[in-house]
Amino acid sequence: MPRPTHTLTLALLLPLLPLLAGCEHSAPLGAGSYGSGQPLQGGSPRRLTYSAGQDRAPAWLPDESGIVYSYERTDRRDRDRCLAVLPPDGGQMVRTICVVSPAADDSTDLLTEPAADGAGRLAYLVARSLSVAVDPMSTPTSITLALSTLADPATERTLVTFPYYASDTAPHWRASQPRWLGTDTLVYVALRIGYQRPCQGCPIDSVETGVAIDLLDTSRPMPQVQVLAGTRFASSVAAGATPGAIYYTLGGDSRVFRRVLATGSDSVVFDFGAAGIARDVQVVGSRLVAIVGGSVSFGLNPNLGYVVQRDLGGPLHVVDLATGADTVLAIPPNTIVFRRPALSPSGKRLVVEGYADRIGDLWEFSLP
Repeated sequence: MPRPTHTLTLALLLPLLPLLAGCEHSAPLGAGSYGSGQPLQGGSPRRLTYSAGQDRAPAWLPDESGIVYSYERTDRRDRDRCLAVLPPDGGQMVRTICVVSPAADDSTDLLTEPAADGAGRLAYLVARSLSVAVDPMSTPTSITLALSTLADPATERTLVTFPYYASDTAPHWRASQPRWLGTDTLVYVALRIGYQRPCQGCPIDSVETGVAIDLLDTSRPMPQVQVLAGTRFASSVAAGATPGAIYYTLGGDSRVFRRVLATGSDSVVFDFGAAGIARDVQVVGSRLVAIVGGSVSFGLNPNLGYVVQRDLGGPLHVVDLATGADTVLAIPPNTIVFRRPALSPSGKRLVVEGYADRIGDLWEFSLP
């Protein structure tokens, strides 16, 4: 099968339409209407997306000019997932990146876990299934971590092909929450994926759980994975204020840790204690956000034979590290739980996945 191609679409930006012809590598997506040019609602929190499909994995552009995330193509039989950029306050999509090669029409292609840096580079996960699947992660044919740019997404470089076995000997099946550390290094949570059938005749359930935190030097022609010692069962990772430090959480643990990479020394930044298991951490300045407690469990899965953390989301906490004040943000109407918060570079905006009936939409909070 020919290699699918990613094409950048600029929707409803008429002054930029001539650029489309210059970056066309295969039949591009049509520049149709994606809705209002302004957010559909104001206030805080405000809902940013209204798709019938999944909207996931939000991340901020480094200059806070937009939010890049993964969305499901409900208009296609294969239900591909693409990357899109929203304005910082919401509104219509201003950019989309999709697999549009005709050769990919008989498969499901998923682009997710975007991470943009100040130079315009874009790292993201690519999962493909040769059959048309509702979720390629349930029947993946290939999973890779790719590197491209926002300016030319059709030029793609494969950084890592999954699965791989690293120094901890556990299988690393995919990357979650990639973050840039400085100019060339990516840090991410490596996940293990297990498959089980909960009942006779039931569909196969894929179970993802954190294995460790991996570092990847993208400046090398053949990037090599470095597993960070002491991060077994990692559940989230965030970049520190400098490239030499990270924040992270571990499965089944209520604490948030900070590590100095040069020395390997750890310190506890905050302990949520009885509030429950902490994950999905983000830190900007003295502001820390995390998902804590809720629908989460950690322990041995007897069907798989190893320890997993099952996470369906929970309450969203905002902590002032200077004072230790911990605030739980209000849940919007008809939203049950939160997952995957993305704190803006200024620390003033917070985008998060909000779930109702297991369908994820993006919500945004304005923070003082």
